[in-house]
Amino acid sequence: MKHRFASDCHNHSHCSPDGSDSIAAMLSRARELGLYAYTLTDHCECQKFEERYRARVEDAWAQMSDVQPPEGLRFYRGIELGQPNQDTASAAKALQGRAYDFVIGSIHNIRDFEDFFFLDYSGAPDGYIDSLLTAYWQELLEMIAWGDFDTLGHLTYPLRYIQGDHGIPVDLSKHQDAIDSVFTALIKAGKALEVNTSGLRQKIGRTLPDLPLLKRYHELGGKLVTLGSDAHSIADLAKGIDEGMDVLREAGFTEFAVYAQRRPEMLPLE
Repeated sequence: MKHRFASDCHNHSHCSPDGSDSIAAMLSRARELGLYAYTLTDHCECQKFEERYRARVEDAWAQMSDVQPPEGLRFYRGIELGQPNQDTASAAKALQGRAYDFVIGSIHNIRDFEDFFFLDYSGAPDGYIDSLLTAYWQELLEMIAWGDFDTLGHLTYPLRYIQGDHGIPVDLSKHQDAIDSVFTALIKAGKALEVNTSGLRQKIGRTLPDLPLLKRYHELGGKLVTLGSDAHSIADLAKGIDEGMDVLREAGFTEFAVYAQRRPEMLPLE
């Protein structure tokens, strides 16, 4: 890694339905890459907790608790809560009795819709995509109001598919007021904003969120930011983290956060 404090705080092992490698393998790769800190954050889609994720959450926690991290690697235990605002009771169950270091709050699908990954955008009527995004920003605000998370994951997640995979342009200027409301709510609540570097290896070709939005967050007074590759295998672990740190510096930041026991440790972008 190019940066002394390079850290990956969003990734998934085989304890996630779409992950492929063991926790031990992920830890070994993190040490091999020379990461300063590594946080594992397997999935829990809260609205599917009882039917699909309770056992996975329990298994991921047990494996994280039992594993012995390699010497010299700071290892933190985390979770990614998907749609906690849609089922707050299940979100609470996912966290109960488990002393996570770090909790990511994410919205992968808005109410009554599938994950943005699965939606069909071809032939969409005028205003359809904007309406999806409007509902998305609103659910992010609901999640922030709920509050039991540490960083907001991949703010521009829908664009990964709308713009990246489907090549449909989106004019975010029409949504700037809503995005500013999300940023303001995050700052007021003392929550972090994640720089998700998965987009750098995907068709969209930029971080989620990207440089202009990170500059805006900084202008509004945002100070807490985290970094994550969103890797689902050892092959992608830490990819884009160095580039993400450079983007943060360009946006005006001098520090980023790594969380231990749900509290941020501020580290220099060096």
